[in-house]
Amino acid sequence: MRRCNPTRIGDLWSGFKDEHPTIARLIAEGSVPDVWRRVAGDGLADATKINFVRGTLFVQVGASVVRHEIFLNRENFRHEMNEILGVELIQTIIVK
Repeated sequence: MRRCNPTRIGDLWSGFKDEHPTIARLIAEGSVPDVWRRVAGDGLADATKINFVRGTLFVQVGASVVRHEIFLNRENFRHEMNEILGVELIQTIIVK
């Protein structure tokens, strides 16, 4: 049996995203809670409840100090999350 050249998983994923953008978006949507915890950190993630609906990430917060911190950094969070997800999935973050 003859072996072919190995292919990096990143190259396969990149090609898959280009060929199947709808499936790539659905996979990315399922990863939003994990990516939020990774970007925001455990402290902020534990103090928030998130909901993702059609390009908007709703972040519910009880404490006003936490709400203000997330509000000020929402564009940084959005940019970093989209970068990790590999898809421009989150258009806006609304803090409640």
